[in-house]
Amino acid sequence: MKEQVLTLEEAALYLKVAKPTLYRLLEDGKIPAFKVGNQWRFTRELIDTWLWDQLPKKKNVLVVDDEKLICMDLQKIISSQGHDVVTTQNGLDAVRLIEDLSFDLVFLDLMLPDLSGVEVLKEIKKMKSELPVVLVTGYPDSEAMNHALELGPISVLKKPFNRQQIRDILKILLAPSIALQRATNGE
Repeated sequence: MKEQVLTLEEAALYLKVAKPTLYRLLEDGKIPAFKVGNQWRFTRELIDTWLWDQLPKKKNVLVVDDEKLICMDLQKIISSQGHDVVTTQNGLDAVRLIEDLSFDLVFLDLMLPDLSGVEVLKEIKKMKSELPVVLVTGYPDSEAMNHALELGPISVLKKPFNRQQIRDILKILLAPSIALQRATNGE
C-alpha cells in the first residue's frame, strides 16, 4: 500500500485537533513530520505510530490459580513487563475482583478449589464479554476444556509454561496492532 502524505490541514483533521495545536506539537518537536519546501507534511503511518507511543502501556492483569507458586511466577513475569498484577487462588474471589476492578487480561486456571475455571469463565463472559482470558491448564484435552471452548474465543496456555510464552501472550493480547485499531474504528 502506498504511503499517504498529509498536509498540515489534513493531519489536523486526521488527529481531530486545531491547527494551532498541531503547530505547537511541531515547534516542540513532539510529532513526526517533515518539510517539503516550507510546508509541513505528515504520513498516516508515522502519526499512527506516534499516537500509539503516547498511549499508556501499563495494563491490569488478573491471575487466578490455586497453586501459589504459579501465581507468584506469573506475577513476576507479568510485572517485569511493566504491568500491574492482582492474584487470587480461588474462583469466588476472582469473580468479585472482576466485578469490582478493571482488568485488561485474565490468566485463569481451569481447575480451582471452589468454582471451576469454566464457571469463572461463564461469569466473566456475562459481566465483561470482551475481556481476554487465557486458560492455564495442565489438562488441555479434558472435558472441562471442551466446556470452556464452547463459551467463545479464549487463549490456552498449557502447563508447564515458560517466560517467553507469557511475554508473547502479553504482546499479542495487550498490544493490538494499529491496523486492528483502524479496522475497529471503521477506517
